[in-house]
Amino acid sequence: MDTTLRKIIVSISALLVAVAMVIFITQNPSRIGSEPLFIRAALLSIAIVAALIAAYPFNPLFSGKPGIYAAIFCIPTLIPVLAYYFILLPNQAGSGLTGEQISNELITDSSSNGIIEVGFSYPIYTPSLRVGNLELFTKQVNVFLRMTDGDGEVVLFRAVRKRIPGSSLSVESTVQGMLSESAGYEFIPLEIPPASSVTTRVAFIMSNVESGSTFTDALDRASQAQFELRDPESGSLLLDFPLTRI
Repeated sequence: MDTTLRKIIVSISALLVAVAMVIFITQNPSRIGSEPLFIRAALLSIAIVAALIAAYPFNPLFSGKPGIYAAIFCIPTLIPVLAYYFILLPNQAGSGLTGEQISNELITDSSSNGIIEVGFSYPIYTPSLRVGNLELFTKQVNVFLRMTDGDGEVVLFRAVRKRIPGSSLSVESTVQGMLSESAGYEFIPLEIPPASSVTTRVAFIMSNVESGSTFTDALDRASQAQFELRDPESGSLLLDFPLTRI
């Protein structure tokens, strides 16, 4: 095979590897954030080295000198990657989560706009929340809504889940199927990549009230209403923040 053609094939192959790796990293932040730091560093290093290999045939100064090219360009570029993942990132990372409510949305039979069809006798509460992760690794959280009335009685609601046990059709699975056809909704557990945040709507089925108006009345009567972020495995409380009547 001609030497020039071989270089072109190697260059294109390396470029494809670099592009594919960058797309994989940017499109899967939660998955990447769940991996150990050395895996994350290795993935980014592969992308950088592949890009440099793709550029090698077009650098006449190092023609026929791949070892020198690697020593001057490829190997030194790994140092900032390692420094970022093993020194800078751990020093910048905090602990815990942040949470805030962005908006209130209530879906009822009379205001469904085609999202929830007539047939449900209770409202679907879909607030927009922003949840941030200050830690080094991806966090998974379940979202709950706790309401306490003036008599101290507590009602706890869990957001609609991604995976619903059992094969029979349930109210939760029906709502999940309907809302999954609309953009902007996520189901628990939420996945928050490290050092970043997600803003999304979650859905609560207010099955103990008859309409949107009675749910609003319940909120008005509540002495306390708050969102709770809990660990999906242990159920332990990670963070709570107030429900605001935006």
